Amino acid sequence: MAMLALLLTALPPAGVGAHSELVASDPADGAILTDQPREISGDFSEELDATRSAMELRAPDGSVLATGRVPAGGPATRMAIVDLPAIAAGTYEVRWTTVTADDDGVERGTFTFTLVAATPSPSPIAEPPSTEPPFPSPTASAPSPTPGPATGSTTGDVVVPLVVLAAILVGGGVWLVRRRR
Repeated sequence: MAMLALLLTALPPAGVGAHSELVASDPADGAILTDQPREISGDFSEELDATRSAMELRAPDGSVLATGRVPAGGPATRMAIVDLPAIAAGTYEVRWTTVTADDDGVERGTFTFTLVAATPSPSPIAEPPSTEPPFPSPTASAPSPTPGPATGSTTGDVVVPLVVLAAILVGGGVWLVRRRR
């Protein structure tokens, strides 16, 4: 019995040291976005002290671009940055500090997201019809490949080995003539 009493005194009371941890964020940590987010938010594991908990959006150079808090009338477990300025492509950091409402536990952390330049989408406007025929005319200036012997290769594939063979024969002939002297 004395051992049980000693064990119970060694355990901290429930809730002591509890901190409000980030449960989810929008954008998600490490997200790669092609469009600027409309807002940045974090959902936390405990109710926050709305007057002492805050978020910051930091630019790639570390400067603070916008801040946010627990929204009035919103859930006490959520913080958001709603008035976002226009941001350029780059990696952004969101720093948050939470103070729990019930025990003043403080927790800090970060999450990041990257905004990349959006790839232009094809125009929904139809392009004017082309005046060129859909297939090249037989009088086109570019030579058409001619199939080679039995392999289906083009003329260029046959000419190169013939030129190499001719160079070897000429070189061999020159060598033989010099050797006989």
